[in-house]
Amino acid sequence: MALNPSTQYETDANLRARQRLWEQQQPPFDIVGWVLEVAGLETTTVGRVLDVGCGNGVYLQELRRRGIDAVGCDLSLGMLAACAPHPWLVNADVMALPFPTGSFDVVLAPHMLYHVDDRPAAAREVRRVLKHRGRCVVVTNGAQHLFAVRRLVEDAVRVATPGWEMRNPATHAFSLDNGATQLLEAFEHVVCLLPADVSPVSLTDASIVADYVASVADHYQDQTTRPWIEVTEHVRAEVQRAIGDHGAFVVSGETGAFVCR
Repeated sequence: MALNPSTQYETDANLRARQRLWEQQQPPFDIVGWVLEVAGLETTTVGRVLDVGCGNGVYLQELRRRGIDAVGCDLSLGMLAACAPHPWLVNADVMALPFPTGSFDVVLAPHMLYHVDDRPAAAREVRRVLKHRGRCVVVTNGAQHLFAVRRLVEDAVRVATPGWEMRNPATHAFSLDNGATQLLEAFEHVVCLLPADVSPVSLTDASIVADYVASVADHYQDQTTRPWIEVTEHVRAEVQRAIGDHGAFVVSGETGAFVCR
């Protein structure tokens, strides 16, 4: 599959569709707050911060709320537009960051490194702009992340493409299971941390899952002859059936962070 189709992040619409699923979690898990805690970003005396692959700015917003100045960097102009009016935004590729060596005390790379073809090289570039004794926090998912949704998508696609597997970059290319090895090509120390007591998401609106599946059409459509809109509607029907039978469709995440030095 294409790691980063040009159509995927022209705006933040696809990302928002995926974020909305996690907004249904009860009790909610504040992943942004957890990542910033892991990064030691709880006070205003932390130095310079870079959010690389900043997306639509959810980390930048919380950093500003805490009084911490941070630079947001993304390859997508559409994503940077969604970050407005954040004052420090840079359009750049993680493979060639336009900052001097040793510029930042903390670098955040939340759910983005799996978009990059050469992840060890990207990690070396992040390491370059990090100060001596600085900290980089890289967020990704594990193999069981959204397994219930992926299983429904696979069932829908296999109607036309037997044996097809939904190989999500965040659960296959760069995951909690294989990410440390890739990061160790750039950093001396890499530790994987997992949050505790994260609840699954119980959904009573099938459209939330359908919108999630629709948001990844440009990743997977070229792998099957079945139109992705049919895949999406198949998933919608199955989720609605589960809601009718059990009162909710339950999905679980598996997200963690690599702390790199």
